[in-house]
Amino acid sequence: MNYSNKFRLLLFSILFLSCINEKNTININGDALGTTYNIIVHKSLDKFNLSKSIDSIFNVINNSMSTYLESSIISDVNRNIKTPVDEHFIKVFKKSKEVWEESDRYFDPTVGTLVNAYGFGPRISSDNIDNKSIKSLKYLVGFEKVVLNNSNEVVKENKDIFIDFNSIAKGYSVDLIGEFLSSKKINNYLIEVGGEILAKGLNKRTESIWTLGIQDPLNQDKYIETVKLSNKALATSGNYRKYRIDSNTGDQYVHTINPITGLTSINNTLSVSVISKDCITSDAWATALLSLDLNRGRVIIDQIESIEALWILSVNDKVEIIKSNNWDKLAN
Repeated sequence: MNYSNKFRLLLFSILFLSCINEKNTININGDALGTTYNIIVHKSLDKFNLSKSIDSIFNVINNSMSTYLESSIISDVNRNIKTPVDEHFIKVFKKSKEVWEESDRYFDPTVGTLVNAYGFGPRISSDNIDNKSIKSLKYLVGFEKVVLNNSNEVVKENKDIFIDFNSIAKGYSVDLIGEFLSSKKINNYLIEVGGEILAKGLNKRTESIWTLGIQDPLNQDKYIETVKLSNKALATSGNYRKYRIDSNTGDQYVHTINPITGLTSINNTLSVSVISKDCITSDAWATALLSLDLNRGRVIIDQIESIEALWILSVNDKVEIIKSNNWDKLAN
């Protein structure tokens, strides 16, 4: 399990445990998309059938966008097999383009080529990476080099471009499960997939808005921020526990890669949390803001309505919190 999943699952456990014995409350949890999930539903329903439907949604996402599944649509795209993509791929592709443009190109699914080169993706190309190899691969990065044609086929400028939606697909899966639950006239639920969270309605045990605590990355026993969610989504990205060490040089690479420079991110940002109306948006922006310069990221977020962010920084071995202008208004 990577850092960001472990960090956020601990937050979720507070809510999950508080509801486990509540009447008419269904708890569904398991493994999916290479991570874990937990879902709380306040309604008397058949848990078995509900679980089967949720598993089917995860299968749909895997078959569309899993770079670890050879038979998936995105694997065909990356192998340059001409095939129309499905509706889920299209929605994630379009949202990715939107965030790519708004984030000054710091959210870029074509960074998958570099993710593989650094040893964090499904295709590990080498145990070593240096400035020369980074430079040789950078020309394969740039979402402007990838388009969807009128036949819903992906057209790549270069056949070696590798698309990776792993930093947005979990958020999309959360939204998809939320749509399914809402279609069943379920109005109060909380969904968490790999730490990406969508909350609807109320926590019926307390008859209040769903409440989460944001953990101190440097002290797992301490919570440094409280977030209240109703009809909103929360996603957090962190980079200080997932890393790779070059066996020859001893250099340490974190898993967040700057798509502009091709280098792994080196800064004092421990994590970024994003609240918005849907999880696909929060998921993508949490990734983008981890690479973006803090000041530039704050300016961008403060210009976008209904998206707020919280940065946790390490300053002189202490934690410092930075919030966008309306974080407190949206998170409370």
